[in-house]
Amino acid sequence: MNKKDENERGARASFAELYDRYFDAVNRYLRYRMDNPWDADDLTAAVFLKAMENFPKYRGEAPFAVWLFRIAQNAYVDYLRGRRERVFTEEEMSHPEAVPSAPEEELLRSEEVRQLKDMLRRLPPEQRDVVSLRYAGELKFSQIAQVLGKSTAAVRMIHHRALKALRANYAKDRKEVEGIG
Repeated sequence: MNKKDENERGARASFAELYDRYFDAVNRYLRYRMDNPWDADDLTAAVFLKAMENFPKYRGEAPFAVWLFRIAQNAYVDYLRGRRERVFTEEEMSHPEAVPSAPEEELLRSEEVRQLKDMLRRLPPEQRDVVSLRYAGELKFSQIAQVLGKSTAAVRMIHHRALKALRANYAKDRKEVEGIG
């Protein structure tokens, strides 16, 4: 199926079908970006309300996911105005379906989550956006490019640099912990 057919199919689908298809991805993206899961849930509802209000204007020029995540990205930016941005919380990073573990494993996991959050905070906002849309929103590079108004090549480069920075920060942190640095 080519992009035009996919876009037209998205435009013809009922809003309820699209809501069911994309709710989890949008909610996960916002939960990854926000401190409070209840605020993320509220913002998710606001995103879908805005999308529903503007659905008659959706023409299918871009895939529905791109249009919807552009709304979510803008809602998130609006939310951040006047607030201190924080990335992934421990609760958001935990996996509720995981089997309960021993206290030692929980302690190690919470320390790893703290380290990951710290490394993500050190990334520039543009890199955090790409990483969040890629892994929390589960978007393709071409879709992320459309959401952020960049070329696919630029998004791939930003993603590459983000992963490279995360690896470097991880290696640096490991050396400091081991007393090598």
